[in-house]
Amino acid sequence: MITRVKRWGNSLGLIVPAAVARSQNIRDGDYLEVEIRRRVPTPSELSGTWKFRRNLPDLIREMKEGWDDL
Repeated sequence: MITRVKRWGNSLGLIVPAAVARSQNIRDGDYLEVEIRRRVPTPSELSGTWKFRRNLPDLIREMKEGWDDL
């Protein structure tokens, strides 16, 4: 299961989704053993859809046009 850490007062807590709690018979007050591994999110998970102001062909054309100015 992958979950996000959330602030809970001065502490940090983990949320166990209800479906997982039901399937594993986890109840309030149960003790759980947790293995901690950091997961690096992919760029699409961080920002959703990437939108660029200009498309690649336009950028290449502008670079070629500006090359003669040097």
